[in-house]
Amino acid sequence: MLKRSLLTVWLLLLLVSCGRGGGHVPLYELLERPERYQGEEVTVLGYYYQDDEQRLLVIGMRTDDGYQNPVPLGDPIWVDGMPREVLDSLVFATGTYYGMVEIRGRFETGGRFGPRGDIPSRIVVSGPGSAVSLEERRMRREWVPEEYLVSGTLSLADLLARPEAYSGKQVTVVAYYYWTPPRPDDPNQAPTTSVLAEGIRSVDGLHYAVPIGRQVWVDGFPPKVASTLNVVPDAERPTNIHGLVKVTGRLDTRGGYGTNRAYPYRIVVRAAEALRPK
Repeated sequence: MLKRSLLTVWLLLLLVSCGRGGGHVPLYELLERPERYQGEEVTVLGYYYQDDEQRLLVIGMRTDDGYQNPVPLGDPIWVDGMPREVLDSLVFATGTYYGMVEIRGRFETGGRFGPRGDIPSRIVVSGPGSAVSLEERRMRREWVPEEYLVSGTLSLADLLARPEAYSGKQVTVVAYYYWTPPRPDDPNQAPTTSVLAEGIRSVDGLHYAVPIGRQVWVDGFPPKVASTLNVVPDAERPTNIHGLVKVTGRLDTRGGYGTNRAYPYRIVVRAAEALRPK
């Protein structure tokens, strides 16, 4: 809980410090005095949130475990025109993209924006280069080393390029495994996250790690193998486990797997091993 609160407070301080110099406008200012900026080009910091229906800029974000089930906090501003390359650099979890961004664009208010027409203001992103993922700036990315993609193994890109061709079949995939613990109120005590991902993003290779790129849900990953990966902060009370692995198992493609049934594919593991980058 402290981690979540600090994230929101840090953003508030950052927004206040921006002032109005150089076209920067604090997000709270746009929300409290929208008519003052009608039709102007503004630059603003906030948390971006996008799912199948929503494209929101908000002042904070809450999650179940530091990753899954993000919930936008505060009054939203609708966003049109978020570049795909920025979207791909944000966190993706439970069918949702989210993360801290800086956006430059035309501000409009007094309208009826969003799928239900209940959001009074929006920002139209000015174009390529007018949106930046701040998460990306302070994080490092790790992708599967090419030397592990040998004959008989698949990358997630290969697998998900033709999932129906592998449906119901045994596949061997090299990817990053990522796990977060069950919610305390879950009677089944199923992990909140158990996925294979194309990569991992973190501050230093260990802390604040999240999966990036395409992902598939995983059932049956061996706890003994998981214990040999990066366990944060420790084995007694892990908040996440992640690392490079080779997994063999059956690919299912019926959909509705994992948290909130948000994952279209899963692998039921039959064998797994931890890998170390060469």
